[in-house]
Amino acid sequence: MDKFIIVEVGSTNTKTYLYQDKLIDLGIITIEFKNNYRLNKRIVESDLEKLYNHILELKKYNCPIHVFGTSIFRNLTDLERGNFLKEFKNNTGIEFVIVTPEMENELTVYGVLADINYEGRMAVMIGGGGSTEVAIIENKQIIEMANNNFGARDICDRFPDINEDIATTPYEDMVNDTLDITMVPENKADILVLAGGDYLRFYETLKYPLSPNKFYFDRKQPWYIDYLTMLNCDDDFFYHKSLLEIQNENFSSREWWSGTTRGMRICVTAIARVMGAKYIIPTRISMVYGIIEKIKNS
Repeated sequence: MDKFIIVEVGSTNTKTYLYQDKLIDLGIITIEFKNNYRLNKRIVESDLEKLYNHILELKKYNCPIHVFGTSIFRNLTDLERGNFLKEFKNNTGIEFVIVTPEMENELTVYGVLADINYEGRMAVMIGGGGSTEVAIIENKQIIEMANNNFGARDICDRFPDINEDIATTPYEDMVNDTLDITMVPENKADILVLAGGDYLRFYETLKYPLSPNKFYFDRKQPWYIDYLTMLNCDDDFFYHKSLLEIQNENFSSREWWSGTTRGMRICVTAIARVMGAKYIIPTRISMVYGIIEKIKNS
């Protein structure tokens, strides 16, 4: 029986899964690696301690633990990266694997395509706190990729008011500003699948009007929303809903419901607009599905 743990350490959120014949979500913790690095010009000790304690707590499951890091760790200097990898191993006894954008794209796309029967073209956006990758899929194969060194945390830094209870900067100004720094594939797609984050939690909690996925069947991808409907709901989320009330109503995940949820909305809209996407499929698919296959086959 296969049993192991996978930890995905992102720029803002760290996701943990237990695989034991099936995938079990062990939850998300928020560690603001990118934001605190920006403020302190280094990875701060308190963030590292939070990560070490989380990893050590997972040893109670008495199984192998595999830890993977994404965007913030790619951008460290060679010296910083070497020191971090050594310190992580010394404190946890576990290797830390830094995933390239190309690897993250491929591993996540595997999870999107693994259980569907759809041969048409689609785009997959892998959104995070510090990076945004886009892949174009046709006939269940990646035909083009583009990687962006910005994510939800960067949008929050550029427009600090979205961290407040009610946002004030006009939505279109934020989208247009993001479009100016966005790289996307030359190929376009009507369908945009959102992966790399817990998009289902966002859409379902805020009751965006979702419809059953009419393009293909996959229990991991049950819904879609059309682009214009999404924009109308975003307007309500930014300028009419209290972020504090949402956090209080979802107290166990209040850290997750921070300004970065609004920052991610801007990332999604910018990518969808430049891709010409008409339909958005929110998921909570991450690179964990591709990682599981690699671990099982290694």
